Amino acid sequence: MDRYLFLRKIFYDKSLVDELMEKSQFAVIPAHTKILEEDTYIKVIPLIFEGRIKVMRKVESGKEILLYYINRGESCALSIVAGLNRTKSVAYAVTETETKMFAIPIEVIRDLHYRYPQCDDFLLQLFHRRFNELILFIDSIAFRTMDFRLIRHIKRRQEESGENVIYITHQQLADELGTAREVVSRLLKQLERDGKIVNGRSKIEIIRQL
Repeated sequence: MDRYLFLRKIFYDKSLVDELMEKSQFAVIPAHTKILEEDTYIKVIPLIFEGRIKVMRKVESGKEILLYYINRGESCALSIVAGLNRTKSVAYAVTETETKMFAIPIEVIRDLHYRYPQCDDFLLQLFHRRFNELILFIDSIAFRTMDFRLIRHIKRRQEESGENVIYITHQQLADELGTAREVVSRLLKQLERDGKIVNGRSKIEIIRQL
């Protein structure tokens, strides 16, 4: 889809779209590239045209955990909040696939936020969606077992990709779930013994409903 038409589907206001086209930079970022560091000030906000970004947080113990994904037509709520408040980021972001995005300077977001109701509506809807995701995330940590969380995470990846083969390593899964690789490997082996998946090299094939 044409970039301009893409923005018009999100923001119906032609003047707003014209400003975004003029004041943002379109970037193509390779897969597995860190585009945001923790404890740094926000300079630009991503709006995803194609691809996917995962937002992670590292705790003092050194463990990492997945907070949420940013998909097509979405942006990063945590970055926007930090940028608008001129505070440092509490998470980092990495492209999961090659990602094409609009890199919008935070000062532009701040200006458009006040001048265009549609920009404000987009931000509020984004915050609402991320807030609900984080509530589910907290619920899963507090009340769900690791095997439940692993299965739900695999199913979510399967649904988003539309494929029965998920390309990911045991270590990447462990990082995203905030646990040890050995725990993930043990649980995946059990799922394989149950005839639900086949473990491959850097991939998992789902052969029965999880």
